[in-house]
Amino acid sequence: MTKRAAVINDLSSFGRCSLTASVAVLSVMGITPCPLPTAVLSAQSEFDRYCSKDLTDEMPRYTQAWRENGERFDAICTGYFASAAQIEHALEFIRCFRREDCAVIVDPVLGDDGKLYPATDKAMCADMKRLASQADILIPNLTELCFLADADFEVLRNDLSQIKAAATRAADGRGMIVTGIHDGETLCNLVLCDGETHWVRRPRVGGRFSGTGDLFSAVVCGCVLRGKSLKDAAVIAADFVADSIKNTVKEKYDPLYGVDFEQNLYYLSEVK
Repeated sequence: MTKRAAVINDLSSFGRCSLTASVAVLSVMGITPCPLPTAVLSAQSEFDRYCSKDLTDEMPRYTQAWRENGERFDAICTGYFASAAQIEHALEFIRCFRREDCAVIVDPVLGDDGKLYPATDKAMCADMKRLASQADILIPNLTELCFLADADFEVLRNDLSQIKAAATRAADGRGMIVTGIHDGETLCNLVLCDGETHWVRRPRVGGRFSGTGDLFSAVVCGCVLRGKSLKDAAVIAADFVADSIKNTVKEKYDPLYGVDFEQNLYYLSEVK
């Protein structure tokens, strides 16, 4: 039977991010994505102009309807939340649908470059820590790791040993991939799994693009459901995102519109 992943995230029409990215990636990997949208946006929020619809009130209705239908999931994956109330709904969703063989994968979307996103505050960080405590696998970027581990971004950003220590503390025995670590001209991902740590390194290409974190998390989810180890999942995800960025920088691009990942989807269909 085809495996299913409940994906709790926003839907942005432009930006090649969030549910737009996750649905494409999981589908081509043979996983049925079951979206639970937290908000619907005309474009991702870094655009100068966009409109959005908050779907907080719909989230418990999805949970109730799916529960009454007896739905089951092999993974629950979370991304962007517009409010603390949405995190509470996600926690309730996990309580309703988690089984022993259901992987909970949390991308704790809080900020980047050492700062919280505009719609996020310290109170939401506390709620995100509660959600993170329920995860089997955490996929923070370096900024989000700092908020989860109560660490100083400026201290960690140039010290790989301290990043490793903070990640070990925040993971607390769970699987974790810390993304977006800069080490000279290399972009690193730190993987913690089965009591071991691994560094996955790729050359830095281009600048900052919309949606790369969503793509990375979706590939990891798909790989885990295909039976890959977390280390192998991180390698496959890093390759996929790096190749998609290379495609993009060959052309004139606006990073707000994300990376050209569609032509690489065939690669993910071959993951066994």
